[in-house]
Amino acid sequence: MPTLVAEESQITNIFSASGFKGKKLVTTLSSEATISDIIQSIIKTKPSEIDSPFSVLDLRVVIDLMNKWTMNLPTVKPFYAVKCNPNISLLGALASLGANFDCASPVEIESVLSLGVSPDRIIYANPCKSESHIKYAASVGVNVTTFDSVGEVEKIKMWHPNCELVLRIKPEEDSGARFSLGLKFGALRNEVPELLKAADDAGLKVIGASFHIGSAGANTQAYRGAILLAKTVFETASNLGMPKMKILNIGGG
Repeated sequence: MPTLVAEESQITNIFSASGFKGKKLVTTLSSEATISDIIQSIIKTKPSEIDSPFSVLDLRVVIDLMNKWTMNLPTVKPFYAVKCNPNISLLGALASLGANFDCASPVEIESVLSLGVSPDRIIYANPCKSESHIKYAASVGVNVTTFDSVGEVEKIKMWHPNCELVLRIKPEEDSGARFSLGLKFGALRNEVPELLKAADDAGLKVIGASFHIGSAGANTQAYRGAILLAKTVFETASNLGMPKMKILNIGGG
């Protein structure tokens, strides 16, 4: 059973949100208390209640990171990748703090929607989806998704014609990432015009571009190269007479 660590004065609103029912709140009396301190306290004071593994979530860290984001990147909307940690309490905290969500599957979408999050705060960031998954997104009102192939355009046109698209591109520069997720999906530079035209011909609106340089990247300049590549997507769309794009999804790293 998860045990939540929090400072009451900071997160009253969070604990009224969905995702916290049945969870235990441990209020820290000292800002110097650490996760280790709390865990040891739980073990020592309530041994009879602990008959299985438990987790501790320090919401102070979540709040601090969101505050830092808002302060330093006020015009950039954060979309939390649910696959990083789908803990329902964490998702509930992020939702109450105003985060949006990057979901890669119907299960992840369902988890976020169960918290009362509006579907317009979700991007279905999987460029290769099955027919049933596209139908599910349409049925729950998740109307933005990624693509990187003509085949995906054809499926979306058939099963979710009101969906807006974000073109996933493949970064050209090696990020030195420990996990090269950027290589798994994404259109090559020379494929961009064909894909944009395919979407436009299908009557689907492309509203942006996305990429992922991989996780634990060592080369921060890879972002520069990927953003410049994304710029060419915006320019190509403009040259094709397509509506102005509004989203640049820079993934993780």
